[in-house]
Amino acid sequence: MRKILQLISLLCCISAASLGGKEGVSVSQFPLTFNLVYPGNGIPSGESREIWIGLRIVREDGWHTYWEHPGDVGIAPSIEWELPAGFSAGKIIFPPPQRVSMFDIRANGHTGETLFLIPLSIPPLTSVQEFEIKGLCSWMACSHTCMPAHTQLSLKLPVVSKFEPDPYWATQFKNFWATQPKEIPKGWNFDARLIGKFLKLQFPTFLSDKNGELDFFAENRVILSNQSPTVRKKDERIEWILKKSPWGPQMPKKISGILSLKEGTEKSFYRLNIPVSSNE
Repeated sequence: MRKILQLISLLCCISAASLGGKEGVSVSQFPLTFNLVYPGNGIPSGESREIWIGLRIVREDGWHTYWEHPGDVGIAPSIEWELPAGFSAGKIIFPPPQRVSMFDIRANGHTGETLFLIPLSIPPLTSVQEFEIKGLCSWMACSHTCMPAHTQLSLKLPVVSKFEPDPYWATQFKNFWATQPKEIPKGWNFDARLIGKFLKLQFPTFLSDKNGELDFFAENRVILSNQSPTVRKKDERIEWILKKSPWGPQMPKKISGILSLKEGTEKSFYRLNIPVSSNE
């Protein structure tokens, strides 16, 4: 009976492997390891479509890479694609950022293991064959020093008659989308004002007691990332005074970015896009 159960277990593993997702060869270039991944057994044949592939980056402890809007320092990962005829790649979708530091300079980035997603437009596929996706990934990793570099990545994808999702990678892709920033709920009123070399950002009343659980990651270098805001309460609202960045627009019309808010034991992310008025 025990041998029968072992055989069944082995057959299940073989079956799962045959339906598994596709992973490109892992490339280790200290302090990072990369590969391209796909959450199924192949590209379905037939009409043109859009698929998603993933870029996985694993970082050694103490090292980080940068978000698409790094802040005061850093260069975000990018890929120069080499694709089959008729294929095209869209913009890399980044996971929400974390606070990282290069020396003592605070910036916006990622640590540990993270997944990035990239949309691929695929032409009609009819013949049973295999395609290879290639790309030159450029990046900068920092700790007590910084290492800008690039590495070649590839992923082979067969054409299949029926798409079969991979349990592990399908879950990872689903989790990625679940953590993407949400739209601000109705009734959440924010205000941004330009005051000389500073921006005043006001948060809504119900967030007033969550001051220590809030963070804001600005896009386009509108404000300095290497700062802690001057915080005060006014009329039951949180008011942050933030220094503008000398590398960004001097008269910004809006301030955009991601609000990080701890809700329960988890962090939630909301996308802000606030018009800036002037007190001048």
